[in-house]
Formats: sequence, C-alpha cells, structure tokens
Amino acid sequence: MYASARPYPKRIKADAPLILYNGARIQDPTAGWMLFSAQLPRHQAVRGLWLARPFDVHVNLYLGESIYIERVSEISQESARKDGVAQIPVGDLGRFLEGQPDDPVKLLLIGPGKRLDALAAAYRAGGPGPGDLPHLVRSEATYLEIQPPGVAKGTGLVRVCQVLGSPPAAAIAFGDNLNDLEMIQAAGLGVAMGNSHADLKRAARIVAPSNDEDGVAAVLWTHVLR
Repeated sequence: MYASARPYPKRIKADAPLILYNGARIQDPTAGWMLFSAQLPRHQAVRGLWLARPFDVHVNLYLGESIYIERVSEISQESARKDGVAQIPVGDLGRFLEGQPDDPVKLLLIGPGKRLDALAAAYRAGGPGPGDLPHLVRSEATYLEIQPPGVAKGTGLVRVCQVLGSPPAAAIAFGDNLNDLEMIQAAGLGVAMGNSHADLKRAARIVAPSNDEDGVAAVLWTHVLR
C-alpha cells in the first residue's frame, strides 16, 4: 500500500509510478496520484471471509488506505510491523464490509502454508468461471492474497510502461516470490533473486545473487551501467 511503500522511492530518489497491491493500484510516488485502481468485488471478498473461518487463518481486509482486522493478535502485530501501518480492529469483517460504501482492494490471509493451499483450492473449486475468479497468489510461505480479477504485478508492469512510454521488453523486473511471477515474465529481462522461490528461479531469465549480496546492484551494473 502507498503508506508502506512511499519511503523506498524517497530513499533512492525514484519518480516512476509505484506498482502497489500486486498490481491493483498504480500511484505516483511523490504526489500520490492514482493512475490505476481495481477493487475486489464485494461478493468475492465476502466469500473469501466465509471460507477463511473453518481454516482458522488470520485475515487483513484492505479497504481504501486502511487495513482492518477482527481483533489484535500476535499475527496481526507482526503483520503491522512488517507493513509499517496501523491496523484497525472492527470485529466481524463480513458485517463491517456490509456497511461500507466501497469494495475492498484485497484480502490477505495469513496461516500455515498447507492450510492456505487447501483454502485456495476450495475457493477455486466452488467459484465462478476463470474470467471472474479473483487472482489468488502466494506472496510468502504463510501468505495467500485474494486480488481483483485480472490483476497481477505483470499487468501492473505493463501499465507503468504505458505511462512511461516504454515497452515492457525494455524493462528489467526483479522478484523473490510467487507474486512476482507474472511480472518477471512480462519484462524483457526477468530476474529472480538468489533467495527466491524455486518456481520463480525456473521462470526467470537470470538468477541474481541474493538480497543480502547486493543482487540488484550486480544485475544493474552488468546489464545497464557497464
């Protein structure tokens, strides 16, 4: 989300649009202008909340520029620490969502990996046709994200390239987890970090040194600056 992502372009003095929420939003990093926005249809969000209950997983509901949770827990506190954004406890998320005028941006479900795999399978098995199904993506071993249909970091990269007037074939994309898969496939040079998920490494054009070994800098030096 914009609040948690904003410090990073400031540090490196970048002014290109930000791909947020795995492609569901594209925003200007300085003024915060919204260049693209997609929402998760309310009935799909409600379905995700309903399915999550028997699997006993934590849920973050992203609505507007806020994160809503049912109650504060160790998981919610760790999630808030990682995002750098306060989370708002509201009780039953389904009832809370019913009273909101806008649809959410996404759901983030946090729990054991096998439990999330089973939940994703249940969502896909009982859902609508593929074109209407939300984009389900594992962004970490313990994260399952339910995104708006047709939205991914790959579509976000294409939209940013359109804004910049440059083809995706001229872009370099770096990733380290499965939510980066479509993005590195869409870029002219898709790079998986050395600490990436194995499936991402198989899809990448090259595998860079890990985050702790300055892998991004090494690729930029070899393919851009030298």
